[in-house]
Amino acid sequence: MNLVTGKTRPGRKFSKASRAHAETVLRGFYSFHLESGTGPIINPFPLSRSRRAGRANAHHNPMEPFKNEQAGRYRPRVPKRVPRRIPDDKFDEVFAGLNYNRDRALLAFWVSSAARATELLTVPQDRVKPGDQLIGVIRKGSGELQWLPASPDAFVWLRIYQQELWRLDAPRGREVPLWLTLRRPFRQLSYHAARAMFIRAQILLGSDWTIHDMRHTGAWRMAQDPNMPITDVQEILGHASLSTTQLYTTPDQDEVIARARAHHAQRQRRAPSAAPPPAPGYDPRSLDILFGRNS
Repeated sequence: MNLVTGKTRPGRKFSKASRAHAETVLRGFYSFHLESGTGPIINPFPLSRSRRAGRANAHHNPMEPFKNEQAGRYRPRVPKRVPRRIPDDKFDEVFAGLNYNRDRALLAFWVSSAARATELLTVPQDRVKPGDQLIGVIRKGSGELQWLPASPDAFVWLRIYQQELWRLDAPRGREVPLWLTLRRPFRQLSYHAARAMFIRAQILLGSDWTIHDMRHTGAWRMAQDPNMPITDVQEILGHASLSTTQLYTTPDQDEVIARARAHHAQRQRRAPSAAPPPAPGYDPRSLDILFGRNS
């Protein structure tokens, strides 16, 4: 386990999430060939026995929530995962480990717009509106153009990076990629190059966060803002289901403990300094008799 991020390294076996995904894919594969008559007689990855008797939620009580009755018979139980975010102090350390203004602009856009890595890396130069603080990305799922708001400092770092690149006669145009390599020949920055840059920035810190954790961090920051509705966060993240966005409202365990300690300390300060009088009929010697201590 990484001591900074708390992430576990890949083990010798597949994780429960990977096994559950593989079970779903294989069950759908055999179901397709079973219906088309090109597969086996029975599906080697059947649904649970309670599900095979009839349709899902056949005797559902309208006063109770729906149950997941479509689980496979050999599907492992996957625990509910909480999106991992980068704490603010650690993010500042990672940001300080960057060497180029292009990388600083990338991280500022990733964490403020909560866009996916590939969505931001494929943005051309004509899809940036610094006056409105908007950047246009093509969504991964729908393939539609969506304008996302970003922080003011992200556009400041972007302008500094562009001015440095244009002094080197880098290409400019509406269809030219926004993120280019810093050496000739100038070409679009790939995901693997951006990932290597992010890994190098964490060497001194000793962390192993990924670029996708930047999206989790930006989503968590927006979800924790009481002035920002959760439906707005869903729209910015591009989630089809609100339940997916609500995962970012899960409180951090360390912050919950810190707030609980502050609560107890505040109640202790409000308590009177003198000890309360003993209850009527209370004899201190009864504790000695109970625990077998000599008087």
